[in-house]
Amino acid sequence: MTRHWLRVVAVAGGILLGFGVLTGSAASLSLTSQNFTPYRTCTITATPAATTAVTDTTARQGNPTTNFGALTSLTVSSGNAVNQRIYLRFDLTVCSPAIPASAIVRLATLRLYMTAAPAACRVLDLFPVTAAWVETTLTWNIEPFGTTLNNPPTGSRTGTFSVGTPAGCQNQAAGAYVVGGTVTTDVASFVAGTVTNFGWMIRDDAEGSATTRTATFAAKELGTVAQEPQLVITYVKVP
Repeated sequence: MTRHWLRVVAVAGGILLGFGVLTGSAASLSLTSQNFTPYRTCTITATPAATTAVTDTTARQGNPTTNFGALTSLTVSSGNAVNQRIYLRFDLTVCSPAIPASAIVRLATLRLYMTAAPAACRVLDLFPVTAAWVETTLTWNIEPFGTTLNNPPTGSRTGTFSVGTPAGCQNQAAGAYVVGGTVTTDVASFVAGTVTNFGWMIRDDAEGSATTRTATFAAKELGTVAQEPQLVITYVKVP
């Protein structure tokens, strides 16, 4: 007797099926369901501009009491008294279907659309914020991490990426999305409920540069779908 067989191979983002032909008894066929890996993806995009699913703003040392939550751009700078930091948060509860607390987060990636790159390659660091903040009231003087430069220290960062026009820099071109850090561990903690999701602060790895270095990214207020900040989460739902 000729019987057909089904080969199941788990691949990123789905399942690959292959078919073949074997001879023998069909009664010997078996399919083990636990070998399937059903990956799911949730992409949170900051659109429309009025969405509350994403909140973002810039804290500017040069304007320490001014809020910049309504600007259409987000900026990281290192310089003499002109350092700038980005605050960014994504509401994970908008994912549909909802990501269960028991889910295994395989990959979480922050995507930012860079509109201007510094002339030197700069390393930018991500730090999970440890206190609540408000997009429309945050300023340099009242940001959760305080006004001390290079705080938190580099060693406590949970994500990092580099931007700049020189050859060899990770992200060189303005006018394109950059991988703004892999934040899998942070998102896994947010999903599990072991850490409260207050988002991230992004700063230059070495604030206070003698020469001002600035990287600019599109904010949600820009209202352009193809340039909005994004968080892409790939996870496995555990039965």
